[in-house]
Amino acid sequence: MASLRIFVADEHEIVRRGTISLLASEPGWEVCGEAGDGQEAVAKVAQLKPDIVLLDIGMPNMNGLDATRQIVHNPPFPKVIVVSPTDVEQLVREVLDAGVRGFVLKTDASRDLVSAVEALQHGRTFFAPRVAEFIVQGYLKGGSKDSSEPSVKTVQPGTGVLDEAVASSVRQANKSGVARAVAKYLAIALILAATATIGWFSFYRDSALQLPLLDKMRAYLGLKTPPPPTSNGNPDTKVWIDLRTALYYCPGASSYGKTSKGRFAKQSDAKQDHFEPASGKMCD
Repeated sequence: MASLRIFVADEHEIVRRGTISLLASEPGWEVCGEAGDGQEAVAKVAQLKPDIVLLDIGMPNMNGLDATRQIVHNPPFPKVIVVSPTDVEQLVREVLDAGVRGFVLKTDASRDLVSAVEALQHGRTFFAPRVAEFIVQGYLKGGSKDSSEPSVKTVQPGTGVLDEAVASSVRQANKSGVARAVAKYLAIALILAATATIGWFSFYRDSALQLPLLDKMRAYLGLKTPPPPTSNGNPDTKVWIDLRTALYYCPGASSYGKTSKGRFAKQSDAKQDHFEPASGKMCD
């Protein structure tokens, strides 16, 4: 037997079918009824006694707002989630006045509906991000009539459901704030790392403190061109040419006769790297 009974009201049948399919796929949830207008929704909710009601705000005969006012104040007092195509502040005021516990935008319904129902199932509230912002602003202003800006007048401290709505909205805002802070500091870290890398290579470009490993890295990245030889070596000596780093190695060097990737080199790399006479190169 299902533990949560849900009623869906929307004037568009195709939307109802999609919503019902989405909700019915959740374990322990049952869609106990549906309606295509507000009057039908009010009558069927009183008869079927669902736990949660999803109401489209723009239904015919009786809109979702008026239907909400009747449903939440009459037995069996189900919790209502309003689904709306817009979140303008005046509508938010009226929806909160009506006593809804959740507000979902139609554009985000496929993503937020399940989360909204889960929140109400566990005694919490669920509001779209902009609606949550309105609620917090209205709560902080305390519904002051002296304020030059409109506020959500119904959100007053100590009003039970709306206090809970504010707490839920603040939690959502805090999560968003943490995510933004993490992204901000990660971006700063990447910029500092890039700056430090550029500074490192710039410092060693003409420095006497150059390291062989750094030379190889710079040559591999195309940031350094090996200087031309300054003296002639033994023409009978063979040097090992590494084409990937543009460096050569004299007999006795640890990389003599080896490709850049050692025994893990591809056969094509092994063919490109080769021995050459040391004439014009610094080898004894």
